[in-house]
Amino acid sequence: MAKTSRAEIIATARDLMRDKGYAGTSMKELADRVGLLKGSLYSHFASKEELVPEVLALTYAQTFGACVPSGDWRGDYANALDKMVEMLMVNRRCVGLHLAYGLDGATPGLAQAVGKFFLDIRSLLETLLRQGLDEDLAASLALDTMTFTEGATLWLVVENNGACMQSVKKDLLARAASYAEGRPDDHVRRILDQTIDDWRFASRAERRLAERASAAEDDALKVRAALEAASCFR
Repeated sequence: MAKTSRAEIIATARDLMRDKGYAGTSMKELADRVGLLKGSLYSHFASKEELVPEVLALTYAQTFGACVPSGDWRGDYANALDKMVEMLMVNRRCVGLHLAYGLDGATPGLAQAVGKFFLDIRSLLETLLRQGLDEDLAASLALDTMTFTEGATLWLVVENNGACMQSVKKDLLARAASYAEGRPDDHVRRILDQTIDDWRFASRAERRLAERASAAEDDALKVRAALEAASCFR
């Protein structure tokens, strides 16, 4: 009989916890799935809680292991977003989020592991984005990337519908593209600051509207100047 490896136990525990959550996963079922007696399983892992950091580390490595800064912040961000969306679409849910719902005061190790998992993802996204964006923009986009993609898993579970996830991905990439446009001229920046408080967070659509408003103001000034000049010849 082939010997059950530690890696096989962790991968099987990950599948169980993703499907059933923390409370719904039993060491007995895990032992049965990997072909071990329950007592033998405990020789590998002393408790179910001890498995959680390993499960989350495996998930992170398989999803983001190849995501490293290359100098191309938009390309790196798009790649990480692709990996995240692919993982969620294939598995229909996030094991970290499912485990988060099982948090309680009796499992402090679980809370620490789940917190680290999500903080590590956010930190990675911020690192990739800070290659081309300032700290505020990078932090905002990284947080929203996690919030929106994780939220879209609701419709994967409830309706088996991936349209929401694809829409979220499209919107996040469009937002990154708007940030890549750089600093607008002073007049456009003033209009954006007046309407959305901080021009840096403007979407492409908001920038285009501000540019049109700026051009309209310039045209109005030109018309006024022409009328004033014409009045001199009356």
